[in-house]
Amino acid sequence: MKAVCVLMLLFTLLKVETANAQRKRVPDSVNVLIRLHPRSPKNPRVDSVLVIFDRFDHTGAGIVKRIYHPTDNQISIPEVPEGKYYITIYCLGFYRDVFNDQLFISKRHSNNLRYKLKRSEEYVSGTFIPDIEIDFTNLAITNIKSFR
Repeated sequence: MKAVCVLMLLFTLLKVETANAQRKRVPDSVNVLIRLHPRSPKNPRVDSVLVIFDRFDHTGAGIVKRIYHPTDNQISIPEVPEGKYYITIYCLGFYRDVFNDQLFISKRHSNNLRYKLKRSEEYVSGTFIPDIEIDFTNLAITNIKSFR
């Protein structure tokens, strides 16, 4: 009788453990939205963006390392594991810029990143760079009083 009771007890414990294992697990990764805001409407749209997420504690290099093609200057990066990251964003194509950031990504925080694009100018033929006159007598290197 004892053997039957022990077997029934073990069987129920194993059954309870498998029932708990099938519960829906809370995901440990989140979606990140990156928005690139132009300062002026003349700025061109960003063609492509290289995004690199490196772990802050140096345990994972390049967790996310991929080229994205933004729509309306927005990028959605799915399933980024929670944690603190060094984020590097390279804007490629006609508009070129680099953004570096350090951020903690989690379910509790807002994972929407905003970066302001610098104003870009196109080269127009016929324009010139004005002459810059440098007075070499007033430089710190040529001034004797700066060496005393």
